[in-house]
Amino acid sequence: MEVVLLVLCLVLSAEGYTIAQQTQLHSDLASGYDRRVRPGQNRTLPIVIKFNFYFASLKEFSEAESKIGIVGSLGLEWIDSRLSWNPSTYGGDLYVTTLFTSDIWVPFLVLMNPFAKLKKVLLDEMSCTVTDGGYVNCLPPNLYEATCDADVTYYPFDSQTCTLKFYVPGYSMSDILLRPALPTFRMDLYEENGLWSITSTRIYYQVNVFGFEELRLEINMKRRTTYYIAGLILPICLMNFIQILVFILPMESGERMGFSITVLLAVAVFLTIIQDKLPEASEPSVANLTYKLLVDMLLGCSMVIAVVIGLHFYHKTEDMEISTRLKNFARSMNFCCKRRKTKVMVCDDTEKPPVECVNDTCDIDVTWNDVGLAFDKLFFIVFFVSLISNNIVYLTTMAAIS
Repeated sequence: MEVVLLVLCLVLSAEGYTIAQQTQLHSDLASGYDRRVRPGQNRTLPIVIKFNFYFASLKEFSEAESKIGIVGSLGLEWIDSRLSWNPSTYGGDLYVTTLFTSDIWVPFLVLMNPFAKLKKVLLDEMSCTVTDGGYVNCLPPNLYEATCDADVTYYPFDSQTCTLKFYVPGYSMSDILLRPALPTFRMDLYEENGLWSITSTRIYYQVNVFGFEELRLEINMKRRTTYYIAGLILPICLMNFIQILVFILPMESGERMGFSITVLLAVAVFLTIIQDKLPEASEPSVANLTYKLLVDMLLGCSMVIAVVIGLHFYHKTEDMEISTRLKNFARSMNFCCKRRKTKVMVCDDTEKPPVECVNDTCDIDVTWNDVGLAFDKLFFIVFFVSLISNNIVYLTTMAAIS
């Protein structure tokens, strides 16, 4: 066995390198190296930096704070000819090594629209991989928090687009070119978010007004709506129809005012919840759900007033005279036209016994109770149609964009 291993080693001419050789390589690369000068032998040509983004997860998206936080690694690749070497000089197998970003030139890449303070992407404590041909590859993981103004017009059936903007200050297009290696994010490591689904991503560059190139990471996402339908939309629609039941409660129950005010307060609570979740700004638009809840509030307040009007007429004493208009109104709502029988005794010329005749007439007597019930029926029809219309308009609008 030992003989076989010896023969294999001689045949394959196995080579390797030691820690001393790698240390010597680092020392030779650092000798005369100025990290303040960008790479490139021909100074008239810009250095091309290629980018990839390995998307890990969507940490958060806050509409109220206009904030997005994503976790991932921004891969940077470029060529620095000053960091090239001959592997045979260092044991024959030393093709790749790692160097701290504090020892070599790296682009001072910063997030242009940060949510908090400005900080560079490549920290000094990070390492980059360097090959014998001077090929530098950096893959710094980080949490990127940026500003992103939300368009909540169709909340909670909305889609959002957020863009993270990176650039290298101090270098123009004649010095550095930022180019995406792929047009989209790498999603190999991505973990699904419970609130948002990623519909598409994009990496591209754009020249700003100052002549600097910006690298832009664009994320398009759509809100998952199952929770909001079950916990927000359906309860609001059901409360609308619970409100209408106040006109079906008997006048004598004494619970009408309490019922209508309680449901109105419940709508107010939902409106408060929505306002806490959404941004206070009015641009680009206010959520349609806010307008719907505002209409529900106005209808709820109107119902309270309608209940008061109905009770006011219903409980008036009969010694008060009812105006002709109110009588006609009550008759038109079919509350007082009651059929009654009258008996009339008639006799003919023959001496037959008297015949009892029946005469159907319409009762023309209208009471204050009839007036109160007439108003109840009118308000029931008006508010039922209004609530149906409000819900249909909102749900149709939401269905059109879903």
